[in-house]
Amino acid sequence: MEKKTDEYYIREILKGDSGSFSQLVEKYSHLAFSLSMKILNQREDAEEVAQDAFIKAYNSLSSFQSSSTFKTWFFRIVYNTSISRLRTRKNNELKIEDIKITDTEIQATENAIGQLNTIDRQKYLQIGLDRLEPDERALLKMYYYDDFSMDEVSVITGLTVSNVKVKIHRSRKKLLQELRCVLKDEIISIL
Repeated sequence: MEKKTDEYYIREILKGDSGSFSQLVEKYSHLAFSLSMKILNQREDAEEVAQDAFIKAYNSLSSFQSSSTFKTWFFRIVYNTSISRLRTRKNNELKIEDIKITDTEIQATENAIGQLNTIDRQKYLQIGLDRLEPDERALLKMYYYDDFSMDEVSVITGLTVSNVKVKIHRSRKKLLQELRCVLKDEIISIL
C-alpha cells in the first residue's frame, strides 16, 4: 500500500473523511507520547496528554497553515498541552536558573564523562537529565535526541529562536552542573 503524505490526509479529513485521521494518529502517536513523557515523566499523564493533543489537533485542523509541517504544528500542540498539564500538576511557573560555570569546570566534566563506558555515560546522563526542570529536559531532548532544529523547537514551544538558543544553552549549563554533582568522585580523581 502506498504511503500518502500528511497533506493528503489533511485534505481528506477536511473533505469529511474523518477515518483518514487514524493514519496521522498511527504515524505520530509514539512520537507524541515520547515528547509528553519527556516533559511529564509520568506514563499515565503522558498517555492522556498525547490523546488530548490528537483531539485538539483534529478539532483545530481547519486552522492548520501549511507554512509549517503538520508534524511541527502538531508537536507544538503536544508541547503546550504537556506544559499546561505540568503547570496544573505543580501549580507554579517554571523557571530556568542562570548558573555560573567556568570553562575549566565544563572541560573537567566532559573529561570525566568521556572516561566512562557507554552504559555508565548513558546512566549518568539520564540521572542528570532527570534532575532538570521538565521544560529544560524537554528542550534538550527535542534538540539533541530528536534532532529537531532550533526553528522547529521554536515553533513547537512558541518561543523565539533566540529564546530557544538561550534556554538550551542555560539548560546545558545546568545539566553540566548536575553532572558535576553526580560525577563528583570521577571529576575529583581527574583533577
